[in-house]
Amino acid sequence: MAFDIGSTASSHSLQEALDIAFKEAEISAVKLHKFLSAEDCFVHEDEDHHMDLEDLLRDEYHSQTDLFGGHHVKHFIGKPHHLSVTAFDPETHDYMNEKGSVHSIETLGSLEGPGNRFLVFLNGCKARCLYCENPDTWEVKKTDNFMNIGNLVDRVSHYSPYYKNGGVTVSGGDPMVQFKFCASFLYAIHKHLGLHTCVETTGQTSRAAWNAVLPHADLVLLCVKGTRKETYKNITKTVGIDRMLDFIKELETRRIEWWCRYVIVPGYTDSDDEISGLIDICIPCKSLTRIEFLPYHTLGQHKWKNLGLEYPLGENPTPSKSDVIAIAQRIREQLKEKRPDILVTTGYE
Repeated sequence: MAFDIGSTASSHSLQEALDIAFKEAEISAVKLHKFLSAEDCFVHEDEDHHMDLEDLLRDEYHSQTDLFGGHHVKHFIGKPHHLSVTAFDPETHDYMNEKGSVHSIETLGSLEGPGNRFLVFLNGCKARCLYCENPDTWEVKKTDNFMNIGNLVDRVSHYSPYYKNGGVTVSGGDPMVQFKFCASFLYAIHKHLGLHTCVETTGQTSRAAWNAVLPHADLVLLCVKGTRKETYKNITKTVGIDRMLDFIKELETRRIEWWCRYVIVPGYTDSDDEISGLIDICIPCKSLTRIEFLPYHTLGQHKWKNLGLEYPLGENPTPSKSDVIAIAQRIREQLKEKRPDILVTTGYE
């Protein structure tokens, strides 16, 4: 989808040219929308990943306004005209028959959120992290184990007495890639079992995914892969930090409690700059209640080999217990004055 605003600029002011271009984009998007099903409301980027129409238009305008040097990008993007797309709402669908690609299930987890938890790991992820312990969850394939929400909720119900002090966590992969399935599951857990819900994510999915899933999430575990653009890109390979930062803003706007999960990888995420960047991200976030430091490990290395993939970090060392504790203590000291309410944990203390 491309819109020519260069020809318009000569006879109109810059803002008028942008307004005209937006109208043309809106008309084109409406035409495009006619080719989409009423419930999907997104454009396929490729087989596994999605971009909703609003994101598509915003990306188009960023590229178009760059032709003018980008001077009015912020003002223009902030204007209140955009294509309204109805978010996926499980309540208006046959949510119990929604199907999704499930990688695995654990009936008694204790590390992915508070208390005892039922864990569901879904396939699909946009990132290709250097140290990923589940590279076999990256893709959604036709040969995967597909389950419907009804069967999954039934599984949870058998063990529900154990989760009264905990709840249910959906992880992956990144569960928000399969956002209709994830949203339907969380909605069903709330409605039928009344349990606490949690989503573990990179924050790298579409706004359509956010709008579908976040209304049904009591807690979000956000995996912060790095705090500087270069580091983040080096680790994830396929995605950038800006999307994650936008996701944090979304969590803050919605006032959804979230925990920061940060893996200490020697030579990558343990530098003074990275740790200072983490402090800068965390201090303003009122909905952030915990920072979890996790030591890098190689437990998933054999999965890379089984998939015929070379493990990128090779002989990269794992951090010592004392190194992880020292970083956590530095964060505590930095947060003491402005955010003493944020709990900092390592699993070692």
